[in-house]
Amino acid sequence: MAKEYGRALRWGLAVVVTAAALVVVLLPGLPALGWWRGAPLFASVLVPIPVTMAVAALVTDHRRREALDRRARAALDGHSMRYELSWLMALLAGFTAATVAVSHFAAALFHGVSWEILMPPVRILFLFVLPLLVVDRGGFTTLGHGTVMPRVAMRVTDRWRWTGLFPVGVNLALIAAALFPAPPVPAGLVVGAALAIFAAVAVPEEIFYRALVQTRLERLLGRWGGILATSALFTAVSVFLAAYGDSTTEAATVSAGVLESVVVYGAAGIVYGYVWSCYRNIWLSILFRGGSLLLTVIPELRLL
Repeated sequence: MAKEYGRALRWGLAVVVTAAALVVVLLPGLPALGWWRGAPLFASVLVPIPVTMAVAALVTDHRRREALDRRARAALDGHSMRYELSWLMALLAGFTAATVAVSHFAAALFHGVSWEILMPPVRILFLFVLPLLVVDRGGFTTLGHGTVMPRVAMRVTDRWRWTGLFPVGVNLALIAAALFPAPPVPAGLVVGAALAIFAAVAVPEEIFYRALVQTRLERLLGRWGGILATSALFTAVSVFLAAYGDSTTEAATVSAGVLESVVVYGAAGIVYGYVWSCYRNIWLSILFRGGSLLLTVIPELRLL
């Protein structure tokens, strides 16, 4: 446990130190570029990362986690990782292409309607419906191999796999402490934002990136290789969306800078991936992703 705790803390600190170094070297005029609009980036995004990873490493039962890792690997026995990952990457490319198409043609096809309204169905289609149909059809792939991975991820009956609520709660509390108090927002707007974020962002993205992509990349690259590779994919696509002004991204509420977006999503992707690798609990991952995004969006809702 001490070894795992130290590794998690080192990775978390490495994220913060690397991000800080990039900022100092590449953006010497930081305050003038608007980094401190609202809450400071380091307080609301980067500081919680090493804390969350260290807490997760501390409270996780690592002997049981290793047994869970073996269950997850066994769930994919007989599957072609390269075949399935090729399909998943094709769908991810389709998602980005659809984003571009929607952003360019929505205004012409739907007069006066913001293109972002069309993003939830695009995200759900390419990151949820099609991946499950093509790669993991209710537990059976197109090659005919069965899998118990949906049961591993969704039927979380082991109590220890819910101890992840503690590091997730710590992370959300640190984000809230950095972002609030903020001007009051009508409860109806908060509820509506929560429903949209969880249904159209957290559920499809966590199932796609964590349950489908990361689990398979971990089989090919090892635990940390899978976490880092998935985080890189998550970061690249999220920065792309932020550049198109997708308001369902954390970076859109922090800043429009590309480097800032890379820092935000790179750090977030690593901690999301680490928590998933500890507990393989998709409900926990959805709560983590949706809760952190909702907290960053709430202060902006007052503009509506």
